[in-house]
Parts: sequence; structure tokens; C-alpha cells
Amino acid sequence: MTRKRIHRNRSETIRKSPALSLKIETTDPKTRNVNVDDFLKTAEKWLGALKAFAVDQGELVKWEIVDLKKSSAFIQVQPVRVRTQKPAPKLVKTWDDGLRRIEKTGRPPTRFTSTSLAALQDFVFSVPQNALVSVGNGTTAAALPITALTQRRVEQAAHMRPADVAREYVSQGSLRGRLAVLDSWKPEERSFHLQLPLTPDRHVRCTYHDPALVTSLGAGFEGTVEITGLLRYKQDRPWPYAADVDRIRVLPRSPEVSLRELVGLIHLPEGMDSVAYVRSVRDAE
Repeated sequence: MTRKRIHRNRSETIRKSPALSLKIETTDPKTRNVNVDDFLKTAEKWLGALKAFAVDQGELVKWEIVDLKKSSAFIQVQPVRVRTQKPAPKLVKTWDDGLRRIEKTGRPPTRFTSTSLAALQDFVFSVPQNALVSVGNGTTAAALPITALTQRRVEQAAHMRPADVAREYVSQGSLRGRLAVLDSWKPEERSFHLQLPLTPDRHVRCTYHDPALVTSLGAGFEGTVEITGLLRYKQDRPWPYAADVDRIRVLPRSPEVSLRELVGLIHLPEGMDSVAYVRSVRDAE
């Protein structure tokens, strides 16, 4: 399959997949167009709520614009999984269904955590004056206007959901260790184990999707490497248990400075030999 055809097929898949929309209309008869500052501020809060919800669902996605219209300041976005570059339609449905349930009942849906509800509350209370703001899923159900009732119901739902105690959390960062085990070379489940220097009995299961990293894995096998990516932690544990790897750096297998080269780098105090110096350091003199 050619690159052009792959791109066309991906574009077609994205076009047919559900999306989420935001629409802002001015209600001021003296103003024809929506104020750009109002639009950008509201869109930023809306996108912040979507991002918080996606993180709480354990989805690593980016939000792509699939439609943008000048009239009434309309924007439509779609979550696309970073690893596979495929849309995440379930995330769209869960968000839209949850928001409509909150509007109807004022109760928090199961999949909305306190973090998601706080971000949603921040969005619905940021709507500009003299404007009608509505959200939708871009496909089937009618758009939902953000009204005073919406604000009150979201506030009720946020107060009913106690603060979550995170059982797991993720963080972008780097980690060094011994490349101990290569689990699988299959394209959909490429993985390896990283052995941590301070806790050799604990292994971090690392997954990757970039086939170019295979070269680094071969060069660093049973040696020390530094991985960079999304690190996954469990509560009250200082070390990650898993990682989604974006980059691998193979570290030197032997010290770049030999022991012989280190001799002479330490300058002894005048009138003190090496034995006396070591003893002074040991005894903190």
C-alpha cells in the first residue's frame, strides 16, 4: 500500500469518526462577530476539560481540529491516539453522554472523576457574556447549550464527587537501568524489561511503537540505557512499574575515565598523605 493511499485511508477514518464541537454565537445585536478573545478563552477552557477527562480515562491522545467555521465561531475536534494515530470514538461518546447526564440529573457519571468535574466546572463558568455557547458530539445528538442550569448542575455534580486519591499517575520523564529482557518484537506489542540499579528485583515493563528503536535495543542489550517517555507509577511507590517509550539512549558500557586517569585529580591538602586524607574524610575532620 502506497504512502499516499495510507494517508487517504487515515483521513477517511478520521472524517467518519465521532468528534466533539464547540459553538459560540453573539447575542449582542450591535455586534456581528464573536470577540476573538472570548472565543479563544472559552475554547481553551473547553479543551482543558477534554484533556483532563482523557487523562482520567487513561487515554494518551492528541486533539486534532477536523472542522473550523467562521460563522458563529464553530470548532470541532477529535481525539487521536498518539501511539496508533487512530481516533478514539469511545472517549467522545463517554464525554458527551456524561455531560448530558449531568445536565439532566446533576449527578456525577461514573467515568467522571473529581479532576474531570473540576475542569468541566471551570469551562462552563468561563462562558462570555452576550454569547450563546453550545457543545455537541458533531454527529447525532443536538448541541447542548451552556446555560445557568448547566452551570448549577455541573457544580452540584462536582460537589457530590469527593476528591480522588490517585491509585496511579503518569509523568513524562527519563529513567536509567539495565536492559534485561526483550519480551516481544511483534509490531503491536513490542516490549522489554528495564532493571533498576537500586532495586534489581524490580523490573519496569517498557513498551514502544517506533520500529527505529530496535537498533538501540540491540546495541544496549544487557547494558545500561536511558529511556524517555511516559512513566507510569503506582501510589506510594517511588519507582515506575511501566513506561511508554519514545526514545532510547545507549550508555557507555565502561567508564569514559579510567581509574588510572583519576589518579592525580584529587589534590591533597599540604602536608597530608593519601592515608591521612582518607581518614580525615571518614572521620569528618
